[in-house]
Amino acid sequence: MTTADVQTVVVGAGAIGSAAAYWLAERGQTDVVVLEQYELGHGNGASQDHSRAIRHSYHDNAYGRLTQAAYDNWDRLAQESGQAVLLRTGGVEIGLRGTTGEEMIARYRKILDDQGHPYEKGDNALLAERYPQWHVTEPAEVTLQPDMGLVDIGKAGQTHRALAAARGVTFRPRTAVTRLESLDDAVRVHTGSGSLLARHVVVAAGAWSDGVLAGVGQTWRTTVSQEQVCYFVPKDLRRFTPDVFPVWGWYGPTLFYGFPIYGEVAVKIARDMSGRFVTPETRSFDPLPEETELLAGFLRERLPDAAGFELYGKTCIYDMPPDRNFVLDTMPGHPRVVVGIGAGHAAKFAGLFGEILSELVVAGRSRYPIAPFTAARPALTDPAFTPVFAL
Repeated sequence: MTTADVQTVVVGAGAIGSAAAYWLAERGQTDVVVLEQYELGHGNGASQDHSRAIRHSYHDNAYGRLTQAAYDNWDRLAQESGQAVLLRTGGVEIGLRGTTGEEMIARYRKILDDQGHPYEKGDNALLAERYPQWHVTEPAEVTLQPDMGLVDIGKAGQTHRALAAARGVTFRPRTAVTRLESLDDAVRVHTGSGSLLARHVVVAAGAWSDGVLAGVGQTWRTTVSQEQVCYFVPKDLRRFTPDVFPVWGWYGPTLFYGFPIYGEVAVKIARDMSGRFVTPETRSFDPLPEETELLAGFLRERLPDAAGFELYGKTCIYDMPPDRNFVLDTMPGHPRVVVGIGAGHAAKFAGLFGEILSELVVAGRSRYPIAPFTAARPALTDPAFTPVFAL
């Protein structure tokens, strides 16, 4: 039997990788090394900033079956660490009738019903009664969810790393993984400064997954999309604090989403899927003026009291498999290589995914229903599969 240097190497110290390191230590692994190509807590990937939305409403029960466990995981982390990383603000989702948004809201309500989560449904009158900050004259379907809120994803990563380090996990920043070499009873992890032999490897490398996994048979293409968020200082601060204004989603021809004042004295707004496809090397850190204006224009039209001056904007990147679904599995033919890919929308699940990945390492299976996210599904194995997003 090959003598390994460490029990498990985790590639990537973002939200998912940091959670995986914590959960591996929690499961009794005493020799875990996390390799991060940048500084810990860097802003090059998808794990920075103050807030990510968390909700029970989803388009498919494959996700709906996991949301309660995600909430429970964040609550557990707060109890252990004393760090509040989940803020339940309540949430509102608005779908314009006659658009794809109406269908989306109906689908979300079905999942909420299937999973037994409470919500209120109504129309423009309900929106005006509860959240008069909104200006919506077109007929709309409105859903209010009491558990919807935000995860402070930056704090969550810091908290997982602190707890993991206290349990003996070693973090090695500025250590890029160049290749994985799968052996019969171990995995050799090659870096720019040498190699490590591990019993298992967890790859949570986000937009850099393709390069890391190429040596163990990964053939699907991870599409990288550059997205942008902006913070605007409201004209009336008191109307947009978390106790009176919720996390929200707008479903019309374009999907916008946003947050109350949190992390900055400003509201945050973004849209989903800008369609700006890049690579980790070609992405820009400079916000685009036209995207800033698009977001500002939405606020002026729909939330006019929030449309004050721009505080700042920033970009981030999505890492998307062809079907834009998660990957939570071992690599086919390489049972010692465990993969966690968030598909650009996993922040709310990051703590849970860390637990799931640790289960796959320690037990070879997870108690959670992750079958839809196998690495052997046709979307990843069939070269003819057409990506669900336009390229």
